[in-house]
Order: sequence, then C-alpha cells, then structure tokens
Amino acid sequence: MEYSAMPSTDMPLEPAPSGSQLTEIIAALQGGRTFLLTAHSRPDGDAIGSIAGLARSLRKAGKSVDIILRDPPPENFRFLLQDEQMYTPENLPRAYDAIIVLDSSTLSFTGYQDFLSESSFLLIDIDHHSSNELYGDLNFLDRGACSTCEMVLHLIRQAGFPLDPEVAEPLFLGLMTDTRFFQNENMRASAYHTGGLLVETGLKTAEILSRLNRSRKLPELRLLGLGLSRFQLHQNGKMASLVLSSDDLAACGARLEHVWSCGLFSQPIALEGVIVGVTILQDPAGKVFCEFRSNSGFDVKEIAVSFGGGGHLAASGCNREGPLAEMSREVIDRVESSLTAWLKRSA
Repeated sequence: MEYSAMPSTDMPLEPAPSGSQLTEIIAALQGGRTFLLTAHSRPDGDAIGSIAGLARSLRKAGKSVDIILRDPPPENFRFLLQDEQMYTPENLPRAYDAIIVLDSSTLSFTGYQDFLSESSFLLIDIDHHSSNELYGDLNFLDRGACSTCEMVLHLIRQAGFPLDPEVAEPLFLGLMTDTRFFQNENMRASAYHTGGLLVETGLKTAEILSRLNRSRKLPELRLLGLGLSRFQLHQNGKMASLVLSSDDLAACGARLEHVWSCGLFSQPIALEGVIVGVTILQDPAGKVFCEFRSNSGFDVKEIAVSFGGGGHLAASGCNREGPLAEMSREVIDRVESSLTAWLKRSA
C-alpha cells in the first residue's frame, strides 16, 4: 500500500486517510524509543537532509537515533551531520524499535542490503522515487513528492513532532537541491508549500543558500570546465553526452564526490534544443557511473532501470563494473534508440 500526500485548501499537505501505512508509521514512531536511520549510498542533499531533519525532530521528541551510511556525506552537505557518530552494522550500540530507510528506491542502493533484509527490526521505507520496490514492512511512498524531505516534513507535522529552525534547516537544503531550486518540471503545489512551511519556522535561509551557491571547490570548477569541453551532440542536437575517465578526475585533482557536487549533470539539457543528456564517468576503482537528465517529459528512469539503476522520470542513474568505452557505447546507443522511438510517438 502507498499513500500520496496532496495539497489542501486549508492545509498545505493533507493528512493521511485512516488505515494508510503512513498512519501506521506515525504510530510506530510515536510509540518507539530507539531508531536507526539510513539512506542510499553516495548520499545527495535529499538523503542527507531527510536523515538529519528526521533525526533532529525525533531527538527533540525524546527518542534515541543512530545513523549508518555506506558513504560519507559530500563535503558541502557534511555540516548537517558534523556532530554525528557514524555507525556500521557491526558496531551498532543498541537494539531498535525500527530502522528507517530514507530516499532509497531499493535496499541494495543503501549498500547494506544483507543487514537490512536479515534484520529482525521493523523496517520502514520512506521515499519518493517512482522505481521504489516497496521493500519495507511499512512503506510511505509518494511518487509525486518533489523530495523525500517534503515527505519527512509531512510526517513530522502529522505526528506532532517538534518542528523548529534546527529541524527545518536540513529539510530546506534537501528541498532546494532535489528540486534544483524549484526548476524541475511538473512540480505540484505542495513543493512550494513545503518551502513556505520551513521558512515559517523562523529558519534563516541565507547561510544554507550561501553554502550551496558560493562555496565551490577548485576541483569542482575544473571538472565542470572539462566536462563542458567534452560534450557531444547527437540526434540533430536533441541529445548530448559526455564521458569522463578516472584519469580525467585525477587531472582535475577531483574525487568522485566532486562530480556530483559540481553541477555538471544538468548542463547538457540547459542547451537549447537538447531533450536528454547523459554523463558517463569512471571512478578510480574502475566502476562506471551514468547519470541521465531530460526535458519535455522524456523518461530516463526506464533506461536507468534497464541498467540496474533507478530514479525519476527526468533524473536517474545507474552504475556497474566494466570497461568505460564499452559501457559508454551501450548507454549512448540505448538513449539514442529510446529517443528516436519517443520522437516518432510524439510527432
């Protein structure tokens, strides 16, 4: 079962109907005392924001919260969890009333699939990705939400948990990054209502926006420049691609996390006429990552899923082991084929 929060005239996010799994999740959080939070590997702003926001609210409600993450937060989001002790499944300090997985469409994306699938603790899945597999004992899935942070805000308000500027801070960051500062297509009104509710707590947004917009690192700018110099057009300018090797990252003095924080993935679709862009990169260990972005309703999620990934209609990704050149050819061919079929249907 899933529940989709929708705007209401008297309340920006309407309450869940009686009997929905959101109601059961709220009861579990209200009645429980100890919780373990996690999210997908290579956590982005929405993953970090939803974890930090929910953790802060639960603690203010008198709960004990621990966090496990397979990968460290990106440098520009690290301040949200700077005082946190990060655990692993091997050194958890206590038993839990529930494990809450945030912003991850599958258990495998957390990097802790074996631990989570074999755990005897109640498993709660909170996510907005359309490829979500409903893997939890309880699932709160809202495919229309702009971010998992929007959903966490809704949960906090419905549960009556504390909501103040400290709780709002990470939720606002996640909202901003996952909506690309409200630039995503087809966002419903609740995305904007969420921003308003967070600001109404007294949150001062200037520092967050400064961290996001005016704290770029030199390797990020070098990667951005190199990537823009590399991108190629296909399909009469309707598709763009760019490929970066591990040697390219090394030449820029960059780590893998800098690729995700430099803003490169959305650049190809900023070019007039481009419907879909794909960025293909190789990490120092040889794994190949692909990030897809699109405009005009072209679905990249299905392409990502076919390569073992997932995400949203307009923003998805995947990764796998293998030679960079081979993966690049396969992915670019698949995107070209899908785009050709889509253009024929749209004609």
